[in-house]
Amino acid sequence: MKCGFCKIEIRRELSVKEIIRLERLYFNQCCSSCYEEILLFDERNKSVCKYCRKEITSNSKICLDCQIWQKELADFKLNHYYLYQHNEQMKDYFKRYKFLGDIEMGKVFTKDIHEKLNDFTQKDYLIVPIPLSKKRLKERGFNQVEVFLDSCQIKTTSILEKKKETKAQSQKSREERLLSKQPFYLKKGGKSTIHNRKVLVIDDVYTTGRTILHAYECLLQAKPLEIASFSLTR
Repeated sequence: MKCGFCKIEIRRELSVKEIIRLERLYFNQCCSSCYEEILLFDERNKSVCKYCRKEITSNSKICLDCQIWQKELADFKLNHYYLYQHNEQMKDYFKRYKFLGDIEMGKVFTKDIHEKLNDFTQKDYLIVPIPLSKKRLKERGFNQVEVFLDSCQIKTTSILEKKKETKAQSQKSREERLLSKQPFYLKKGGKSTIHNRKVLVIDDVYTTGRTILHAYECLLQAKPLEIASFSLTR
């Protein structure tokens, strides 16, 4: 297997313990040198927002974005998780993956994603990916969230639909993101599917949280037991 970033061949020798395991093994398609450029998020010994886990320096326990969401949504109880900080290496990752259409990049972090999400699936969370509009899906050819979930064999519950194509979040200013209108709706049967169930919403990047909050508001209609969220980067 080759590193998704630098394309060098990755050679890995399995231990005896790994060989005799009956379940499938998952590996990151990323060499050690490139992986060193990835900043794993670790909230230990840090002051982070109680909702989105953004690192904060103020005395408040809530970041400015989540303070906005608290005012906008009375039932705001977000619990967001993420793996990596959105540094230059990850910006390059998403450029190749989403905008240059390199679908193989969806396999780069398979091991890390599987380990993180397996905790949720073991606790009976329904995994709900953020959808693309039909137009964007046709242009790109794949939903980047569904691809990296498929790579680690995570079963998904696709109950959200996007109404129409809007300007890409990466092309919007901060103000435009905060003011964007609800783009999602629940598919037929969606309410009964998640009613009184625990739900984990999955996106690729968390910036202001606007996309996740739109999904959160939409899912609240079904009165789920709990809504949490996850993204690769923050």
